[in-house]
Amino acid sequence: MLTPKLVVTLTDPETGVPWPTELDALPVPVTAVEAGLMAGEPVPEDKRVHHGNWLSWPNTRWSFTHMDELRASARITTSDTPGDLLPDAAAAGGPTGQPVGGLVDLDGLTVDDGDGGTWTLEEMLHHTYTDGFLVLHRGQVVVERYFNGMDRSTRHIMFSMTKTVTGVLAMLAIKSGAMALDDLLSVHVPELADTAYAPVTVDQALNMTDGVRFLEDYADGNSDLTRYGVAMAFSPAPPTWNGPDGIHEAIMSFTERERPPGESFVYKSVTTDVLAWATARATGQRWVDGVSEKIWGPMGAEDDASVVLDSRGIAVSCGGMSCTLRDLARFGRMLSRSGRVGEGAAERQAIPAAVADDLAAGGEPYPGSGGGYPTREGWTFHRHCWNMQQVMGAFMPMGVHGQRVFCHPGHDLVVAKFGGHPVTGNAYTDVTHDSLYRTVLNRCQGPR
Repeated sequence: MLTPKLVVTLTDPETGVPWPTELDALPVPVTAVEAGLMAGEPVPEDKRVHHGNWLSWPNTRWSFTHMDELRASARITTSDTPGDLLPDAAAAGGPTGQPVGGLVDLDGLTVDDGDGGTWTLEEMLHHTYTDGFLVLHRGQVVVERYFNGMDRSTRHIMFSMTKTVTGVLAMLAIKSGAMALDDLLSVHVPELADTAYAPVTVDQALNMTDGVRFLEDYADGNSDLTRYGVAMAFSPAPPTWNGPDGIHEAIMSFTERERPPGESFVYKSVTTDVLAWATARATGQRWVDGVSEKIWGPMGAEDDASVVLDSRGIAVSCGGMSCTLRDLARFGRMLSRSGRVGEGAAERQAIPAAVADDLAAGGEPYPGSGGGYPTREGWTFHRHCWNMQQVMGAFMPMGVHGQRVFCHPGHDLVVAKFGGHPVTGNAYTDVTHDSLYRTVLNRCQGPR
């Protein structure tokens, strides 16, 4: 079993290089304003957030909502077709957080703080470094909170929730006949023939059972993920860098395997970018254009989204997308409702039901299918999305530093959360979030 460590990325005062650092206690929660970040003209050097330090605490308090200013990015466009309107439940006759017309009542809610005590909802949001929090029940907004300078129009980085977008895009390509689950990835990207991905199918990539050797350890500054982050321009290349330039060149450098394909799940970001490459080749469409045309526009997003690019203009499909909190909730609800959006006479099919239902159904759990974390026993990683169908009837796209969108189809419930937790891995706060979701579910009325 894996045990989450209290490791926070800090900038080394001597070298100026961000580095994972083990601490005895979490930093005190601060906002970007309280930290004095990016204030003044010119900004003092020790308060300036840039490409070289944006992943360091406390710079993340500013950078996560300003990705377009830090890296080259592409716009993911919406359409004029409305989707879920997300009316405020309070407008229907009650204060936010109170039950209205059978909606969930969050008044007085408490959750496990993960350390033997309890937190109120407001305390939990503060101590988990929340930037935005929204509870959507039966299409109505029950709670909507913003912190750290965010509002409903602010785009926030999704990190690995982007993977679920990529998974949906790949499933749409399969549904259209552009590629098939049992296709080898190398059928669509022949360049993969000399890499560890040569024997991997689209299906295995979608579920990350590819068997490729890749260490994704957020607490290890020398892991494969760290080097991959440089290649995809998440971090600047050091002066002595002699590694790959760009996502595709980096993919070509992975030639070692750990186990046969299809045997077991091991989480690795590079596999998402391989899947995105194969999808782009199969459809003849860039990732950003595919997401705009096939997901974001049909969904009826309220705002455009964006995605950061590598040095070659390739979208970081494993973790580079940013969107508003409301559009994140819309995305989760669309997947929860078999691809449908809108209400009543305005309800329509935004993406095929087969795609959304496949993702929501999840896989069959087995020992280790939750990534080796004791807090995720019974979970699976299916179609590029974390799934707890067997545990609590839900699924949840997740991204590092506290990005989560919990989706429960049976209750038509979505709990969307953006954050800037100093600890990169989300498993560090799994206990508290599990308590939150179970408590909210217990308060939902009607059949599951």
